[in-house]
Amino acid sequence: MNELYEAMGSIAAAAHANGDTIDENIRPEDNHNVKHGFDIFHKSNYMRIGKHADERRFEITSPYTFLNVLERNHSESELEARADVDLSTLPAEERRQAIHSILETDLRRAQDQYEEFAEAYSQEIEPTDTDLIRITYGDDQLWNGFFVRDHLYPFEESFSILEYRHAVSKVRTVRIQTTKLAHEIIDVLDTASSEEISEEPQTETSTDHQPPSPGFQ
Repeated sequence: MNELYEAMGSIAAAAHANGDTIDENIRPEDNHNVKHGFDIFHKSNYMRIGKHADERRFEITSPYTFLNVLERNHSESELEARADVDLSTLPAEERRQAIHSILETDLRRAQDQYEEFAEAYSQEIEPTDTDLIRITYGDDQLWNGFFVRDHLYPFEESFSILEYRHAVSKVRTVRIQTTKLAHEIIDVLDTASSEEISEEPQTETSTDHQPPSPGFQ
């Protein structure tokens, strides 16, 4: 356990030296996909740095979730027009669920363009030594975005701020490139802003580690 905390301390020191902000600690009881780590902001870009129980490395992930973008892209009146209930009368959690239910139609349209996006990604952004993981939503596993993933190796004596800086910069760059590509291809996103978002993916989203198309892992 001491070795784990020393590794986490090395990452935290590198993040601090790099000017990044550690936003929140991750612990086993938090029930995330990783057991230990941090949520950080690197140049306003949200990232999660975490360790799985059976690995001697940490992963860095940076998400882009379509539901967040779509919700921000619709005005209150537009959402009200598509709803079958008065959103203003609902408690916060029920309102959020109702909005996501409304926007499922847009996710289904995005789903139809998944293969086109995956093909463009393999041609325009790959090869890269980062992974692109599909984020899904709901029982139908609708395509709800992606996250870019790379790894850190703080258990190695050679680990340094240079390794950390290279990894977070690479993840940020690939995420921005992939976001721009998504907005070029996916019709429901074409009127939304493609600027970086910092929000963590919503808890009901899941990841698909075995998508059918090339370019995703």
